[in-house]
Parts: sequence; structure tokens; C-alpha cells
Amino acid sequence: MLKGAIIGFGKIAQNSHLKAYQNDELKNDVVITSVVEPLEANKEEGKINHPELIFYSSMDELFANEKIDFIDITAPPKFHAQLIQEGIKQNVNILCEKPFTMNLEEAKTTYALLKNYEKVFMPCHQYRYSPIWQNFKSFLNNSNGNVNSLLQFNIFRLQADPGGTNFNPSWRTDKNVSGGGVLADSGIHYLYLSQWLLGKPKSVTAKIYNLNHSEYQVEDTAVVILEFEKAIAEITLTWGADKRVNNARLISSAGSLNYEGKTKLLKNFNGKEEIISVPDASDKAHYFSLYISLIKEFISKINNNNKSRNLIEEAFDSINLLTKCYLSAEKGKTILLNDE
Repeated sequence: MLKGAIIGFGKIAQNSHLKAYQNDELKNDVVITSVVEPLEANKEEGKINHPELIFYSSMDELFANEKIDFIDITAPPKFHAQLIQEGIKQNVNILCEKPFTMNLEEAKTTYALLKNYEKVFMPCHQYRYSPIWQNFKSFLNNSNGNVNSLLQFNIFRLQADPGGTNFNPSWRTDKNVSGGGVLADSGIHYLYLSQWLLGKPKSVTAKIYNLNHSEYQVEDTAVVILEFEKAIAEITLTWGADKRVNNARLISSAGSLNYEGKTKLLKNFNGKEEIISVPDASDKAHYFSLYISLIKEFISKINNNNKSRNLIEEAFDSINLLTKCYLSAEKGKTILLNDE
């Protein structure tokens, strides 16, 4: 059984990661023995709620007392690069929440360390495990790449999700901690999904706004257009909506996929219409299930010594593209990516 430690014990660690490890599908293969949490209030609260875990204040303290197989980094983005590098020094397998790092400079340094690393590194790019996006991938594969496509994602939220009360409930809107607003937080998922579905883009055009939350120091709304060899992807994100909604569509001359939220995916391919049952992308239970699939793959890669260099590249590419989105918004122009 693999032994691991969670690094940073905020809401995502407690509500998603830890519960996934303790799920019946995983509990016989992996165990979380300990937590690193420098914030005293979080640590004391964690000890009360999770007496089965050992709490440490630092990575040094953890590794001085335990021999573990992996770390799961769930701290805010500001700390990711440092924590990944500490994990590399300790020669353990690493799972890390998105975004990979807080900026491109950190991503370049960390990528250079990881590309020849002898252990497994995986970013938390869990959306790929959703049946919704797997259907999109299958549709594109069946089209054989011979037609031009339009891919659209719409992600609407009322506000930025609050963080834990003991750290900084509004850390997602603090650029010094999060690295950006809705584009860095939710948008990063759809940037890597777009590349997973369509390959590397040729150009990016982005706009960011404060639509309904002028008190945020980061954007609450973003619109991104990515141009690929055979497709255009349009990503619209906001924290300024009236309700939580996810929808998406893929359109081509060969057919279309339409996901309007809830549990139905409408497919039209070669003139044949079909309704496919899928999970609700806005349902937190579905979101949780994706972590189980992610961790299963992480465990498999550790057990099979499968380093999957493509995932390290994917993590870097997501930050590179995110950086170019913000650059495009800042410059007010399209950024070409061909020469990178």
C-alpha cells in the first residue's frame, strides 16, 4: 500500500482529496498518513477532525519523521513551485493541484527540474476523466481531423469560491496568492482541455473584465479565443453570473455535440441524432468522482514506474498558454504561438 502526505489542508484537501483517498475504490491501495499545514489554526482544527492523521508544520519535519511514497500538493498556487522543488529534493512522487505554478518563470524552472525526474509527477488535470469531455474527444477522433471545428465552453459562477476561514477566505481574488482571477482559477482547466482535445494552438486572443465584482483585484470575467490548425476554441468564464452553469458545444460540418448542462449530451453525427446520458458538470458529486479517477491513474503510474513526461509538458503548456492569455489581454492584441 502506498503511503502519502497532503501538503496544505484547506477546503480542497479536506473536501475532495482526502475523501477520495478514503473512498472504497482507493482505500486498499493507498493511505494518507500525514499532513503538512503551517497554519496553526488549520493544524489544530485538523487534529480534532482527523485524529487518524499526523500533522506537521513543515516538509522538513514531515520527512524527518516519516518515509512516504508521495506528496499531494493542495496549497494555494503561490506555494506550488517551492513545494514541488522540495518534493524533488526528497525524491518522492508528486501530485499537484492546478495551476502547476503561479507564473511562467516558475513554470520554466520547475519544468527543467521535472523533465528528467525519476519519480512520477502529475498535475491535477482531472477534467479529462469526465464522460462529457471524453465524448468530445471521441467525437473529434471519429471525425479523423478532416473537418474544421468550433469548440465553445461557457462557465458561469456567481462569485469566486471562498477559501477556508483560517487562511484567507478571499485568496482566489488576491493575485499575490492565486496568480490571477477566474481565468487562472477555472480557466486553466479549459485551457488544458482545449489542448488535450485539439493539440497546441497557433494563436490566442483574450479579454479580461471586472463585470460585477469591482471589489476584486483580479478579473471576474474572461473571454479567450484559441486558433488551432483545424479548429477554433472559444472559452467564456465569469464569476458575475446569476447562477452556476456549465455548457459546451462542438460544431463541424460532420456533426455536432451540445452539452447544455444537467445530464444530457445531444449528438448529431453523419445525420444521426443521439441523446447520451452524462453526469452534471455542475454537480459537486461528479467533480469529486474525477479526483478518484485522477488518483487511480496516479497510483497506477507509481506502481508501474510510468513517468509520463507528456503530463509534465502538459502542466508547463497550461501555464505558458495562461500567461499568453494575460499578455494578449494586456496588449490588446492576438499573440502568435507558432515559434515557441
